[in-house]
Parts: sequence; structure tokens; C-alpha cells
Amino acid sequence: MSKKQLSRYVLTDELYALLKQQILSHVMPAGEKINIDKLARELGVSNIPIRESLFRLASDGFVTVIPFKGMFVAQMSLKDIDEIFEIRIQLEELAIRKSAPRITKARLQQILNALDGINEVAVDEQNEEKEVLQMNEGLHGTLLIYADNFNLQQMVSSLIERIHRYLNLHHYKIDLEAEKEEHRSIVNYLLADNTEEAVKAMRLHLQNSYERLVANFK
Repeated sequence: MSKKQLSRYVLTDELYALLKQQILSHVMPAGEKINIDKLARELGVSNIPIRESLFRLASDGFVTVIPFKGMFVAQMSLKDIDEIFEIRIQLEELAIRKSAPRITKARLQQILNALDGINEVAVDEQNEEKEVLQMNEGLHGTLLIYADNFNLQQMVSSLIERIHRYLNLHHYKIDLEAEKEEHRSIVNYLLADNTEEAVKAMRLHLQNSYERLVANFK
């Protein structure tokens, strides 16, 4: 690979991360038509890496490509939430079953300690969002790592990112205490080597998360 090709790949990765963050934070709002020429001018790059980044975002579910009309920031809907959680429940059950024999007691205890260190009353909404991100990385991220399946990790991580797009809506109120208790229940079952109960606790956690999200989104 030439230096020119390498630099283009690096640029595309940077643009992909930048545009995804703008979508997640609603700087680029749902349903908005994406003006590639305007983006290229604003970012001081050619259309090619912008287009490549947008096609990657389309494969992740953040951008919709409509033939003969263009590219749009993906819409947000109850149907989308339903589909994300329907898939996620199945995949995260697989993640628990694969990771349970591998995950160490020390790592599980670290997750519990981190949960205990979270303040019950968050200072502000931004702090709440940060705490939930860290909690998800601590439990869900750890399970995916110990599951030792790269494709599974990529799929679930992408779904979690899409959910955080909904959590970033200004009117969403995070039930931090409920999230903590549900995470703690899953970890405690794993510490007790009770995989089946851990699976049930994960299903309950995701069902509750789904219901909390739907109630806030309506």
C-alpha cells in the first residue's frame, strides 16, 4: 500500500469517527439530507473520503442511502428501537454463554467495585450519560471481549452505539440506579458460576432498558 493510499484510509477513519459523533450528538439531526459537497468544503477534504465514510455509517445503521435521492441521517423510530433490542437480546445471551467460562473473578469484582463507586445522584445529565457509557463498557464491553468473537463484538457494539443516539436526546432521563442494580445482578450470578441465571438477568436488564427507552422516546 502506498503512502497516498494509507493516508486516504487514515483520513476516512477520522472522518467516519467525526461524522458518527455528529450523528450521535444530533448535530446532524435525524432525517437530514447530507450535502456531501458542503461537508467536503467545511472539512477541507475531497468528496471521496466523505462518501466512503458515509457508506461505512450506512452499513452501521446511522445513514440511509436512497437511490436517486441521496444520503440521509437515519430516522429514529419505535420500530428501530424494537429491532435493535430484538437482535441485541439474542446476541448478548450468546456473549454471556461464551464469556462465562473465560471471564476471571478478579475482573468481575472490578466491575462490581466500579458500580459501587458511581454516585447515586449524578451532578447533571451529561454526567449521567458518561456514567452509563462507563457502565456499559465495564459490563457489556467486558463480556464481549471475553466471548472472544470479533464479529459478535462488532455487531453488539454497533447496536449499543445506536441506542446511545436515543439516550442523547435532550428529554431522555436515565434511571441510573436501576441500571446499576441490573448490572450488579448479572455480575453476581457470574461470580456464583450460575450462567443460566446470569442469562435471565441479562434478558431482564435489556427488557427493562427497552421499556425505559420506549417510555422516554414516545
